[in-house]
Amino acid sequence: MNIKEYIRESSNTCPDLGSDFSNQLHMAIGASTESNELLDAYKKAFAYGKELDKINVSEEIFDCFWYLVNLCRMLNIDIEKGMQTNIDKLKTRYPNKFDTDRAINRDLNKERTILES
Repeated sequence: MNIKEYIRESSNTCPDLGSDFSNQLHMAIGASTESNELLDAYKKAFAYGKELDKINVSEEIFDCFWYLVNLCRMLNIDIEKGMQTNIDKLKTRYPNKFDTDRAINRDLNKERTILES
């Protein structure tokens, strides 16, 4: 499945809560809820010594993805353009590789310019 097919199929399983804001808020809350479920899977492995359940981890990742894809669709955010913009921003921040100093001392104006282009 490619991203365009996923967007179309995910929209078919998305409820309508009556207003644009309600639908968008539902997606934002849902993404947060699912990301917490992802963290819980890691907490169980980290704190309780359980084996990491990779099937559950995958489920939670793609539950988050579903909410975020639908939120992008609702806001008319082009996912492929957003992916490229994100990489362009990160390449500006870390031209070669992640660097702690560059993470702390970011050029926020340069990053904002990239985000607005």
